Amino acid sequence: MKSKLLVDTKRAAELKLNSNEYASHDLTRNQTHDLELLIAGAYKPLTGYLNESDHVSVVNSIHLTDGTLWAKPLSLEVEEKLFRCLNEGDRLALRDQEGVLLAILLIEDLFNFKGTNYLGGPIEGIEMPMHYDHKELRLYQKEVNPKEDTVLTCTNLLHKVEMEALKDHIKVHKTKLSIQLFSDDPIESHSRLRCIKAALSELSNDQYTLSILPGHAPVNAEEWLQYAILLKGYGCSSLISDGDMSLVKEHSVINVFTLPKGSSEETFDTVLEEINSINPPPKQKGMTIFFTGLSGSGKSTIAKILQIKMLELTKKCITLLDGDVVRKNLCSELGFSKDHRLINLQRIGFVANEISKNGGIAICAPIAPYDSIRKEIRQSIEPNAGFILIHVATPLDICEARDRKGLYAKARSGEIKHFTGISDPYEEPTDAELIVQTTNQTAEESCELILNYLKGLGYLELA
Repeated sequence: MKSKLLVDTKRAAELKLNSNEYASHDLTRNQTHDLELLIAGAYKPLTGYLNESDHVSVVNSIHLTDGTLWAKPLSLEVEEKLFRCLNEGDRLALRDQEGVLLAILLIEDLFNFKGTNYLGGPIEGIEMPMHYDHKELRLYQKEVNPKEDTVLTCTNLLHKVEMEALKDHIKVHKTKLSIQLFSDDPIESHSRLRCIKAALSELSNDQYTLSILPGHAPVNAEEWLQYAILLKGYGCSSLISDGDMSLVKEHSVINVFTLPKGSSEETFDTVLEEINSINPPPKQKGMTIFFTGLSGSGKSTIAKILQIKMLELTKKCITLLDGDVVRKNLCSELGFSKDHRLINLQRIGFVANEISKNGGIAICAPIAPYDSIRKEIRQSIEPNAGFILIHVATPLDICEARDRKGLYAKARSGEIKHFTGISDPYEEPTDAELIVQTTNQTAEESCELILNYLKGLGYLELA
C-alpha cells in the first residue's frame, strides 16, 4: 500500500522549489532509516515526528497520549545550534548524508527532554532514500504488503538447529514464511545475506519469501515490541524470533514462537564457507596501528621505522598517517582548539578505517590526547579489521627536553595556546594493547616489541 506521506510529483516540485528558504537538517544514518520507514507507512498511524506529550508518554508508559500502544519515542533529535534558530510553524528540510532532500517537516513542537533537543510535527515525503543494494528485497517500498502471516526475523545467522526448527514449524502450521533481515550497512548486510541464503537452500523456494528493512535489528524488549507493532500493521499474525519477546507477549500484539540458537560449530558447509569469507584469519585482514603520546615522545620515528620493517613481512599495502603530515595535507584549515583536534582525529580515523577494512594496514601517529575519540575510532574500525592502540609513554620532561621544533618553549611562553601537556590535558589510555617509551629503549627496540606482538596475532604472515 502506497504511503500517504509521499506527496505527488506536483507537490514534490513545489516543496523542492521552496526548500532553499527553509533551514536544513542533515539526517544521521539511523534518522534516515526512521524517515524511510515513516514515509513508507511502516510507522502508521504516525504522520510525522512525535510532539513532547506523546514523546514523554511513550517513554513513561509505552503508549501515545491517545492510548495507542507505541514503544519508539520517534521525535527528531537536532543539535543545539539549529534548535535555537527554529520556531513553531517553521518548515525544516530533511536531507540525507549526501544532501538529497527527502522530506519537509512542519515544526509543531520544539522541546528538550533529558538534555536532548527534539522537534515534532508532520512530514511531507518527497522521495525515498536511494538504495543500490537488495532492491528486489525492499518490499516496504513497494505498493503491496507481505502476503505471509508468519515472519521470521533473522538477527543472527541460520545454522542446522534453526533450520530444523523452521522445517518443523512449516510442517506443523502448514504455513509459508516471510523471512526478514535488517540492513544497516551495505557491506555487512551483503555478507549476512549470503550466509542466510546458503542456509535457506535447505528449504524449497515455495516455502518462504525473503525481504529486508532499513536499520538495525531489535536489541531489547522495547524495540521488539515496536517491531511487532510494525508487523501487525502489515497484517502479520505471528513472529518467530530469538529476541526478548516479554513485552510483545505482555501486550498480546501478535503470536510469538521462539527460534532456538545454533552455532557455527554445527552448521552447513555452504554457510561455513561464507562465514570464513566474512571473518577471515588475521593474515588476510586489514589493520590499524594507532599510536598516541605527547609531542616529542617518539611516535613518528617509531611509526616510520615500523612501516619499513613491516614491508619486509607482509604483502599488504601499508599507509603511514603521521600527525604533522595529515595536518598539512588533510586538515590545514583547522586550528588546535579541542573541537578542531577532534575533527582532525575523526578524519584520520575515517581514512584509517577505509584503508584497513579494505585489507590494507594504516599506521597512525597523532597525539590523540582524548580518550573518547580514541575509543570512537576503535569502535568504528574493529567490526571490520584489527585495531592496535600503542601508547608511547615517554614522560613530559623528556619530551620537553628534546623539543626539536621549539614547540614546548612557545607553549610555556604562551605563544602557542592549547598545547597538549602544558595548557591542554593528555588523557593516558587505559586500554592500550602495548605501552612503549623511548627513554630507556631505542625506537628500533620499540619496533621489535611491536613486531613480535603483531606476529603473535598472525597479522604479519605473508599471504
